[in-house]
Amino acid sequence: MKDKLNSKKFLLTIQMVLAMATWGLSWTNAKILGDYGSPSLMMFWRFFFAMLSFAPVVFFSKHSFKVSKDSYLKVILGALCITSYNFFYFKGTQLGFAGIGGVLVPTFNPIFTTIVSAGFFSSFLYRKDIVGLLFGILGGLILIRTWELNLEMFFQSGNMYFILASFSWAGLTNVIAHGKGSISFITFTFWCYFCSIFFSFFLTNGIDLFSIFSFDWIFWLNMMILSTVAMAFGTSTYFKATTVMGPKKASSYIFMVPITAVIFALIFLGEPIHFSTIIGGAFAGVAVYLINK
Repeated sequence: MKDKLNSKKFLLTIQMVLAMATWGLSWTNAKILGDYGSPSLMMFWRFFFAMLSFAPVVFFSKHSFKVSKDSYLKVILGALCITSYNFFYFKGTQLGFAGIGGVLVPTFNPIFTTIVSAGFFSSFLYRKDIVGLLFGILGGLILIRTWELNLEMFFQSGNMYFILASFSWAGLTNVIAHGKGSISFITFTFWCYFCSIFFSFFLTNGIDLFSIFSFDWIFWLNMMILSTVAMAFGTSTYFKATTVMGPKKASSYIFMVPITAVIFALIFLGEPIHFSTIIGGAFAGVAVYLINK
């Protein structure tokens, strides 16, 4: 029994590593897609294709598509969080560097998750957690190069959108964690994607949704990686880990995303690696370690 349990934990760890790698690549995908249309257009089709690719997962895993009345609110809240995250995610990558977003957002995710968990769900903070949060805040200030930014530049660089994306994801993580038991993570994921399609539609504001069918193969390659690989596989794996490991431990795996995000942005986009990114990321690594120690 113990060996079987360890085997399942090891398999979930491997899945999380692969999932985080797909998330790292997704920042490059989003930056490329930003040249094709507005964030709302990209969001709509990302959720649509993710929902289609995830439906067979629900069916073949023999999970029910039914949602209990107690879970309606959790699904709606989850969909609102993931919709707002994707809006800020696409908007940030349109304005700023994919590599910076891929470092900044995953860095702030476990920090904001801890703050939201403590502030809204009365999760206890140890002294090490507080020290970790301070390290994380310092790391974040270095990452966004605060000594160079004025308020106008803060918005124009996309960094403000990256921070808002991270806060949205922290809300989503806590919704998932506190909804476990009443709904399976697979069913929850499917209906979150489904509801997010409609939320995204209301944001399109008269945009021609079918314009994507005139786009080239580069668009379709990046869209499919972003929706079916990063979202259907990556996000659902993260949801599963959140229910098994808890929100703080699951979010700590996100620290792997900055490494892959910077590498992919360097390879495919030619974005430079700043010294401040390395230092800020190191401080963030200490923060994540202390919070999850």
